[in-house]
Amino acid sequence: MEDELIKIWQSSAKVEQVKFEKSRLMLDMQSSLDRFHQLVKYGILSEQIAVLIIIPVFLFYTYLVPPVLSKIASFLIIIWAIWYMIQLRTIKKKNPKSITLNYLHYLKENQTYLSLLKNMTNTALYWYVLPPMTGYFLFITGFYFEGIIDSKIFLIVTFIGLASVIATYFYSQWIVKKIYSPRLKKIDELIRVLEE
Repeated sequence: MEDELIKIWQSSAKVEQVKFEKSRLMLDMQSSLDRFHQLVKYGILSEQIAVLIIIPVFLFYTYLVPPVLSKIASFLIIIWAIWYMIQLRTIKKKNPKSITLNYLHYLKENQTYLSLLKNMTNTALYWYVLPPMTGYFLFITGFYFEGIIDSKIFLIVTFIGLASVIATYFYSQWIVKKIYSPRLKKIDELIRVLEE
């Protein structure tokens, strides 16, 4: 059966082969985009849940912990968490919704959306990692200066924080390389084919 389909395809006119290739590319891209949008949807949801947990916890810390530096750090983390929640909602709103109008327009919207996500992931170190980690380091430094924790625990907790910064940086670079760049390349290729 498959061999017969290949023979039919090879014997068909060049125009028909191009149409078949276009439709196959479109189906592959749509499947890839559907999976991607599902992944982004759950990623945003999990980040929003994390932020909704962070805010009350650090509000509690603002009143509970004795070191003033730790209180300031808690407040800064709360401000960052509120800002990040707003960013997540903005990203969610920019997600392309429908392919019903024009597939080429839909692809261009996805291209813009993927470029936005790729850029945000590339710069995640500056807006996603450093602000809360600065608060984290201020928080533990407050406990250290007050004598609540000793230098050994302070160094261990500091090392854990630095390791998480490094891991987050490399993970974000991996996401750009393995998720965003290949999809952007496929979208560019399909847009070029459809515009011909």
